[in-house]
Amino acid sequence: MYAHMRTTLVLDDSVFEKAKKKSSELGMTLSELTTTALRNFLFAKEESGGRKGTFKMATFGGQDSIHQAPEELARLRDEGR
Repeated sequence: MYAHMRTTLVLDDSVFEKAKKKSSELGMTLSELTTTALRNFLFAKEESGGRKGTFKMATFGGQDSIHQAPEELARLRDEGR
């Protein structure tokens, strides 16, 4: 299995411009944004049983709840954590 695979995508100009702007706002590369968006689209239903949203982990010893966005969980999974 490849860790990364290079490919060429053909995007509408308006989609490209919006994606480029959004990736800049988020401090991500366009590749990172594209990978995150595709991962969310392809795996969100499988991983969450059809429900999309924030993962809420049960914690003990305090009142603070910890919220992890699906993108953050995917990044941690990809890093092997």
